Amino acid sequence: MKHLLSLLSLVVLLTSPLFAQDDAAEAPETKSLFSTPVVLQIPSETSIGMVWGVNGPAAGFVEYSTKEDLSDAKRVYACVPPLRSIQEKVLSVRIRGLEPNTKYYYRAATLPVDYPNAYKVTVGEPEYSAVHSFTTLGDKARASFSVINDTHANFPTFQVLDKKVKSLNPTVLVWNGDTGEMTSEEHAVQTLLYPGACAFAEDYPVLFVPGNHDNRGPWVRNIDKVLIKRNPEERDSKYWSLGRNFAVRVGEMAIIGLDTGEDKPDAHPVFQGLAEFEPYRELQTQWFKETLERPEIKSAPFIVVFCHIPIFDKDPTANPGNIMEGFASWQKPCSDMWSPLLKQYGVQTVICAHMHHFRYDEPTEDRPWGQFVGGGHALTDRYDTATVISGCVEDGQLVIRVYRMSDDALIKEVKFEKREL
Repeated sequence: MKHLLSLLSLVVLLTSPLFAQDDAAEAPETKSLFSTPVVLQIPSETSIGMVWGVNGPAAGFVEYSTKEDLSDAKRVYACVPPLRSIQEKVLSVRIRGLEPNTKYYYRAATLPVDYPNAYKVTVGEPEYSAVHSFTTLGDKARASFSVINDTHANFPTFQVLDKKVKSLNPTVLVWNGDTGEMTSEEHAVQTLLYPGACAFAEDYPVLFVPGNHDNRGPWVRNIDKVLIKRNPEERDSKYWSLGRNFAVRVGEMAIIGLDTGEDKPDAHPVFQGLAEFEPYRELQTQWFKETLERPEIKSAPFIVVFCHIPIFDKDPTANPGNIMEGFASWQKPCSDMWSPLLKQYGVQTVICAHMHHFRYDEPTEDRPWGQFVGGGHALTDRYDTATVISGCVEDGQLVIRVYRMSDDALIKEVKFEKREL
C-alpha cells in the first residue's frame, strides 16, 4: 500500500499544472512564416496588390473569392514570370480581372522553401493568414478616404493614427509621405508593412505618396520590393518611371497622387549629382494633364489631389524649394506647373503634409482650391501635432474633416460643392 501511494503521488506530480508549465517552457517555440500582416496596395477598379513580410526563404500565394468561406477561391502565386517567387524578406502578389465595386474575401499563404542546390528543392506546408476582405474601386464605391502623414518611423504615433483610421473605416487610406528613410530591407519591411505592430491595411488599401524623406537612405533604390510600383498593366507606358503617382475613382470622388520630390534643388551638394527631380516633375505635369482628361476622372463631381510638400504658402518669406539655402516650406516649381491645371479642371482641394503643423489655406479668386496641410508628430514619444484628415461625400457635398490626435478633437471641417462638369 505504501508503494502504491508513492506511485500515485508521482502520477499527480507529473500531471500537475506546475509540471506542465515547466514542460511547455522547455518546448521550442514555433516561429511564424509571416513576419508582417498583408498590406493591400495600389487598388484599382479591376485589380489590387498585396504585400507581406516573411521569415526566411519562402514562396506564397493568395486565395480570393466573393464568398466569405472561400469555397470557390481562385489562387494567385507571388511570381516573377516564368518562375514563382522565392524571397527571404517580402512577397507580393497582384490580383487582376476583378469586378469593379465588388467585395472580395482573401487569405494569404506562405510556404517555407529549402533550396540547397539546383537539384534539391523542398517546399513545406503552407501557413495561412486569417481571412480578410477588400472592395474594388469604381464610380459606385463608398466615397471616403483617410490621410496620415509624416510618421517618420515613429511607431507610438503610428499606433494612435491607426486606431483613429480604423474607427473611420475608409475606402482607401492615403499615406502622404515621409514614412522614414530606408536604411535596409529589414527596416523597410518594419516601417512600411508593420509599423508599430499595426495591421493597418488588411481590409482597405493604402496609397503611398512619397515625401522628401522617402527618397533617402542607402536602400531606397530597392523600395519597389516593398512598395509596389504602380499597376503592372502600365509597364509599357511612357510614365512608368513616375513610380507612385495614382489616379483612381472612389465613388463620386477622383483622388490623384502627385510627387513633389525632394525639398532642395537637384544641384544642391547634398545630392552629389544623384538627383533628377526637376525633369521628373515636368514629366508628372504631362501625366497630370492627360489624367485629368481620363473619362472616369473628368466625370467625377469631386477631385482631390494629394502631394507631400505644400504648393502654396501665403508667407512671402517661406522657402520656395528652388534656392540652395535651407529646405522647402512649399514647392514653387510644382505650383508653377500644376496650379493652372488645378484651376482649369475645378479641383476643389489639395491635401499636403511636410510642415508637421496643421493649417488650412482658404480658396481665393486666383487660387480657387483650398489647401490642407496635415500635422505630423512632434517628438519621438509624443503626437501633439499629428492629425488624421478624412474625406467623404455627404448630402451631395465633399466634406473634409481634420482630427487632432492629442485629444481626438475635430479641429476643422470644410465642405465643397460639386464641380461644374
